[in-house]
Amino acid sequence: MSDLLSIILAAGEGTRMKSDKIKILHPVAGKAIIKHVLNTLDGLNSKIVNVIGYQKNEVQAELEDLDKWDLNYVIQSEQLGTGHAVLQAEKYIEKHEGPVLILYGDTPLLKKESIAEFVKEHEESRSDLTVMTAVFDNPEGYGRIVKDKDGNLSAIVEEKDADFETKKIKEINSGVNCIDSKLLKDFLSNMDNDNAQGEYYLTDIIEYAVKKNKKINTYVVENSNEIIGINTRKQQAEAEKILRSRIIDQHLTNGVTIIDPDTTFIDSEVEIAQDVTIYPFNYLEGRTKIGANTVINQNCKLKDAVIADNVNIRSNTVIKDSKVGSNTNVGPFAYLRPGSAVEDNCKIGDFVELKKTTVKSGAKVPHLCYAGDAEIGEGTNIGAGTIFANYDGQKKSRTIIGKDAFIGSDSILIAPLTIGDGAKTAAGSVVTKNINPGDTVMGVPARIYKSKNKET
Repeated sequence: MSDLLSIILAAGEGTRMKSDKIKILHPVAGKAIIKHVLNTLDGLNSKIVNVIGYQKNEVQAELEDLDKWDLNYVIQSEQLGTGHAVLQAEKYIEKHEGPVLILYGDTPLLKKESIAEFVKEHEESRSDLTVMTAVFDNPEGYGRIVKDKDGNLSAIVEEKDADFETKKIKEINSGVNCIDSKLLKDFLSNMDNDNAQGEYYLTDIIEYAVKKNKKINTYVVENSNEIIGINTRKQQAEAEKILRSRIIDQHLTNGVTIIDPDTTFIDSEVEIAQDVTIYPFNYLEGRTKIGANTVINQNCKLKDAVIADNVNIRSNTVIKDSKVGSNTNVGPFAYLRPGSAVEDNCKIGDFVELKKTTVKSGAKVPHLCYAGDAEIGEGTNIGAGTIFANYDGQKKSRTIIGKDAFIGSDSILIAPLTIGDGAKTAAGSVVTKNINPGDTVMGVPARIYKSKNKET
């Protein structure tokens, strides 16, 4: 395959979205629309030029973590049509010899397999220009593919310039083109804006190529849904449904049990191992990873969570940007806030909230507890109703509990605090001072009841 230059047209505001945010930054299946478009270029080893305009800084910020691609940017300050948008990438086009792939930044349903086949078809057919098309029962809003009596592509007519007969055509322009760089350079030097909108249309390259006796090819995408562009909230919702269905199908194929696909919502970057069971009304978001043989019961939300093998997440549990080790039970009604880590063989029970807290292997926090900015040692048991008081109104402080400790029900642990290995607190204790290993404290404020060396 020849070296490829890919140009993504992403400068438009998208006013029909009725939003302060540019449309390509709106999410579909948990990822910005333009990121889905970029994913179609996986494996093509292409230099990529993003033509941006509205909210250009926000677009670049959204894409700054995508260092696996050779991303470049040019600015279209005025929105004067698709031809004008491509012209902004002229300095890259001038240096390039070979095919130029042009895509729109608002088509998140395109598959990378389709793009790869499209580019392959362009090269193998030795075409100067290949246009991706689709057939719609209702083609309203799309440019129509006009062919001559021999079936050769002769023009693409935008809907706003189409007459009554042309609007009857059901084969439409997807906006995806593969163009020989020489043809594209010539066209950009000679295009005009003689149309109803006074804009420079990239689609005029068809007529130009016909006049120049260039070889023009069309590639009909098998599934017309792939080329749906996002211009409205309704189209965004339709794309969301289609993409999420694809995601579900992929996980089912990979050996995941999903009890009710219609009420299970999985983002595009979620990773799930085989033999995971997912009950209805679950939301798996961001870059969540779920290990084998884990069960996620109903009404849970996991975002950027890392879940190991053989975990049981009980109903109505929320886990955000946290880790859960193997053979651990979490929930029901548990909340793991960002920065928490629960290790292997632990129990996090009902109505437990963790924030920036590490629970070491074998420890138990069975129910009705808040632990913030804490470390809970191996084998330690935290009694019901325990509160880790980590905030004094000005700053937050940490509580560290050693291994095999026992914290009695309704204890209040006032940070900063260190509780040694094997230490105990009686029920209802308010602990304001460090506890030595093996000591038992009780009372308000807690005093030593039994020392490791002597009783008091």
